[in-house]
Amino acid sequence: MHQIAKMNLHRDPGCFRVNELAPRAYFIPFESEEQTRQRREHSAYYFSLNGEWRFSYRPSLYEMEDFYLQDFDCTSFATVTVPENWQMHGADCAQYQTSPYPFIFDPPFVPEKNPCAAYIKDFELTPKAGKRYELHFEGKDSCVYVWMNGSFIGYGECPHCDSVFDVTASLRAGQNRLCVLVLKWCSGSYLDDQDKIRLSGLFRDVYILERSEGGLTDIAFTAGMDGIVRLDVTADLPVQVKLEKEGQVLCEARDVDRSTALKVDSPVLWSSEAPELYDLMLHCADEYVRIRFGFRDVRVENGIFTVNQRAVKLYGINRHDFSPDTGYAVDYDFIRQELLMMKRYNINAIRTSHYPNSPFFYELCNELGFYVLSEADMECHGCVYMKEWERIVDDPLYAPAIHDRSLRMYHALKNLSCICIWSLGNESHWGENLKQEAIYFKETDPTRPLHYEGWSGVKEPTPQDLEFWRSYFDFYSRMYPQLDTIEEQLSNGAEGFSYLMCEYSHAMGNSCGDLRFYDEMIQREPRFAGGFIWEWCDQAIRMQDEEGKEYWGYGGDFGERHHGRNICMDGVVTPDRQPHSALLEAKAVYAPVRVEKNADGGFTFFNRHAFTDLKEYDTVWSILQSGKKIFEQRNVISCAPGACVTVPSPKLCLDGENAVLYVHILTRTPTQWAEPGHGVAAFSFRLKGAKPAVTDPTLPIPEVTESCSAYEVRGKGFSYTFRKDEGVLGEMVIGGKNLLAAPMEWNCFRAPTDNDDSMMEKCNVYRHWAKTSLFGCIAYPEIAVRNFTCNKEDTCVCLSGDFLFAVQGRAAISRGQIEYRIFGDGRISVHQHSRISDALSYWLPRYGYTFAFAEPLKDITYFGYGPAECYEDKRSHALLGQYPYIPDDPCRAYEKPQESGSHLGTEWLTAKTAGVHLRISGSFSFCASRYDVHSVAAAKHRKDLILHDGTYLYLDYRMSGVGSASCGGQTPIPACRIEPGEEVDFSIELQPL
Repeated sequence: MHQIAKMNLHRDPGCFRVNELAPRAYFIPFESEEQTRQRREHSAYYFSLNGEWRFSYRPSLYEMEDFYLQDFDCTSFATVTVPENWQMHGADCAQYQTSPYPFIFDPPFVPEKNPCAAYIKDFELTPKAGKRYELHFEGKDSCVYVWMNGSFIGYGECPHCDSVFDVTASLRAGQNRLCVLVLKWCSGSYLDDQDKIRLSGLFRDVYILERSEGGLTDIAFTAGMDGIVRLDVTADLPVQVKLEKEGQVLCEARDVDRSTALKVDSPVLWSSEAPELYDLMLHCADEYVRIRFGFRDVRVENGIFTVNQRAVKLYGINRHDFSPDTGYAVDYDFIRQELLMMKRYNINAIRTSHYPNSPFFYELCNELGFYVLSEADMECHGCVYMKEWERIVDDPLYAPAIHDRSLRMYHALKNLSCICIWSLGNESHWGENLKQEAIYFKETDPTRPLHYEGWSGVKEPTPQDLEFWRSYFDFYSRMYPQLDTIEEQLSNGAEGFSYLMCEYSHAMGNSCGDLRFYDEMIQREPRFAGGFIWEWCDQAIRMQDEEGKEYWGYGGDFGERHHGRNICMDGVVTPDRQPHSALLEAKAVYAPVRVEKNADGGFTFFNRHAFTDLKEYDTVWSILQSGKKIFEQRNVISCAPGACVTVPSPKLCLDGENAVLYVHILTRTPTQWAEPGHGVAAFSFRLKGAKPAVTDPTLPIPEVTESCSAYEVRGKGFSYTFRKDEGVLGEMVIGGKNLLAAPMEWNCFRAPTDNDDSMMEKCNVYRHWAKTSLFGCIAYPEIAVRNFTCNKEDTCVCLSGDFLFAVQGRAAISRGQIEYRIFGDGRISVHQHSRISDALSYWLPRYGYTFAFAEPLKDITYFGYGPAECYEDKRSHALLGQYPYIPDDPCRAYEKPQESGSHLGTEWLTAKTAGVHLRISGSFSFCASRYDVHSVAAAKHRKDLILHDGTYLYLDYRMSGVGSASCGGQTPIPACRIEPGEEVDFSIELQPL
């Protein structure tokens, strides 16, 4: 038996670090003051061990060789590039789990069949006299055993925090060998149950720092609104300190041996809106360290979250470290592009769900300006399935390990200005161990508010619990609260706290249909601090099927038996960071400016900034008529932060149809995240409507031929056939060609969104659509018509009848009258008056017509809301206007196919098919697709869809909203859905041009 199989450190919950250096603030020493302005890899003291490593995976620790021995021959090992996750290159398989533990729950025991990997790095480094050498592992899942040149160095856990070892005694001149064993699971894995795709390996940078003996070992400081930097240093030698701004020395202190204070008069304060940074320069021995920071104050006072003594709302997002190609391994440039994108979409806050991020992340948040809720690497969610929520967090056996994770996070990140809130971790309920961590944070850092959502879910708290929470926590934090419960929570339970949604508006699939309703409450209630959308990106792995088709792999696609389906596909951007319409909605709702049109024709501007006057922006007024700009005016509007101002409407020319006024708020000066002219917010206002169609009185009334089964209505160049038994348009012949592949259908079903098919039973409306005793499966309804007659009127032919819309053998979904008028120019007017059944126990997803065109619709142009998909509860981002439409545009695609691409408020659309140019007008929601609704509903991935020869055009009286209830949260509010008993009055016109 190999000796390596007998190692037991990873089995002991009380053993989470062996020979690791004590936690300290993150900093990188440089050889000169000038060099400190470079990224860390340019430091002469930074020796990267990234790149090519020898690698060997074994499905069990019992099968691993003693690869750390000095004479071990590793030439048979594979080669990998670190940082990496071994599942990303075929070793083992990834697994997506939301919260159940991915191993048998039996704390404190760890599975004996424990997959593992050996990593070997040969490198050249000659240690220098008078220096010490630190070996850093910034990310490792789940734990590491470390050897250098055959000698055991140490052991470390806590995947997302730095494990640092002193390897000075083990380094030798010239060639060195570093051996690392990474285990998939360890005793600490009971604290690692975050909702994510589970991967393993060395996923962040590995490096050695050359350090000076007697030099800096820790730095701690605070910098408040008073301009005083209170500094503590840990070093054996004196430290020289300077405080700089843009290269100018503002003050300094010499020969600091422990503590000092430096003062800046009238400091420019840091905030998300204006992230002003200063430089703290420290020199000790032959090392120079530069720390960038901002002067700022964050607190909760009287339940109000404030930054620099001004109330601030958190327009936030939850973010995981994840790439579809490299897993957890994301570098500086990747993170920077993500954060730039967030800034451009008006996000001002990030929750690091649910662990500390790479040091690069925080440096960039300091620089770009984000309020960060920093969460400890701590989650025990899987305990809930055992009905023992508190099993781990109330067990003294785990108290030291839980405290170690708090220590690591605090000390590494304590000097970062962007971190405005500490969080004890995520979804671990409440217990004595977390109580001690709350005490630790409050006593150690009174300068930042403290957050933990788990305590607010305790159902029967004791008076002692309530007293403790009020003493130590600043937020009453909730996940996915229902809109109608928030007011009650604010006054009962959350009184005295700042109310925060650490997760809300679950962005799975076509979602975030509730953002503007939550925002209305956030603006109305001073103690409502805001929230963090779940989450930033769809977590998926780029894969190929046997035919070479590329797709995004999610739960169940990796060969795992137990998984959380596609719940990981819950971001506002795709895995490759293309925006979903949810991100467009977030940008509009989070926008710091609101513009409303008044009854007198003027406009009111609302400035939602805490620190910025609107005069910093350009306001651009423009009018587009039928897609062409006919007016533009640019001006500057002054409005103080938190105030509003009313301005008169610009002098406008309002003649013509389809005229829309736009107000764009644009950046005037360049920022770190956008060029001048970047759009911060946009609004549209209707000016003129389309002219109604006018019948030419000289045109002859169409002729009618009646057969046993149909009425055929003919005119110049057209022939329309209406079925008597169904009262629908069966054939639409224009220019001798039938445009329809099948008769017109009535439809009340949509391919269910992830919210419709919610994992929460009480929110799952799809199960009702699929089958109820009274109404059956509404995916396949039928139409029955009675008294369907045809009459000639003065200018047209009129066909009408009474209809019943239902599933075979079930109750009517709706009843009413249908009427068609056909004019001499080929125009068809369709009008329906009906009532949705009062007996429905659920809301309908849609209600309207489906036209299956035999050939594709091309050159689709519409006048309505866009350009991205929009729904009654997801329309803040949409502007009224004239737009081109692309059926199944990949920008709005969801990997798990579902309802998408609809546009509400459409007044007309034009398209070409089979050589015919058509115009459809009215007031409707529409979608055009090369895929029928049933194939979309059945598909698991987009690659599974089969492209049809023609186009399905869905014209809806209404399309219900989308909500956000895939994993809790809000179903579409009643005003944004088709309710039982609703009266329907629906008219459209189809006209060949």
